[in-house]
Amino acid sequence: MVIGVQETAKEFFESKLFVPDEFAKKGGIWPLRLGRNIAKPSYQAGPMILEYYNMHFIMEGKVEFTFDKEHIILSKGDVFAMVPGSTFRYGLAPSDATLQMIWISMDGLQAPELFAKAGFSKATPYLYGVMSKELEATLRQLFLPRKYDMKRHNELCSILYRIFGLMIPTDPSEKNQTGKENWIPKSVAFMDTYYMENITVRDVADYLALHRTYFSKMFSEEMGVSPVQYLHRLRMEKAAELLSSDFMISEVSLLLGYSDAYAFTHAFTKYYGSPPGSWRATHRGSGIDRKVRP
Repeated sequence: MVIGVQETAKEFFESKLFVPDEFAKKGGIWPLRLGRNIAKPSYQAGPMILEYYNMHFIMEGKVEFTFDKEHIILSKGDVFAMVPGSTFRYGLAPSDATLQMIWISMDGLQAPELFAKAGFSKATPYLYGVMSKELEATLRQLFLPRKYDMKRHNELCSILYRIFGLMIPTDPSEKNQTGKENWIPKSVAFMDTYYMENITVRDVADYLALHRTYFSKMFSEEMGVSPVQYLHRLRMEKAAELLSSDFMISEVSLLLGYSDAYAFTHAFTKYYGSPPGSWRATHRGSGIDRKVRP
């Protein structure tokens, strides 16, 4: 590991400090401190109590990590976490290899959940064997010699999310969520998000990796309407909302993914009982409420 020129009695180290501005604090996570070191034989740190979140990745050697009177020996490829309010201590553990670590300090509203999803807990604030070639390469991107400005801040936040993305394990339960109690909410969320992009029932079924016919049948039984009807209702409710504004009918048609204004007019008239122009003249400014969907 190549590091900077700073040296103490305990280590050689490189450290970068960041002061978050108001923009940074609006994000889910943001960096506070990044560092890496080569430890000397007398290396130890703590006891300490942090007001932010921290992870130490062990790149070489071994660490004795102490938390809430518990002791654990961690090795190359492991990582330990420090979170606000708890007391920690760590130092060199016997090893043939020189201890080298990379650490990241951060904060943000999403930090507690990200740490939890990665597998850290109060009882076990450490993880074994998380390091991979991809994670190691991602960690090293933190130390590129670049000026800290808005662009670099966004890059660093992106790297932090990438690090968690590589650490968070796949939930075994998700692999087996084949029952309709699991995929019907997913199908509803998918349709609620993308209904204006001209998606079809096949698109929804493909998203769930289900056969279209089976999906349609199960959805209809559970929801009381078919997926086609559900998508159609979403589009018509949105059409009513858009027609209550200043959009032209042709623009509403395009926004909802219809091939032309005639197709939209036909669908709208069939659903509401009057064509878009007449409906607009009757309802404009009346504060139309969208229907409640199941």
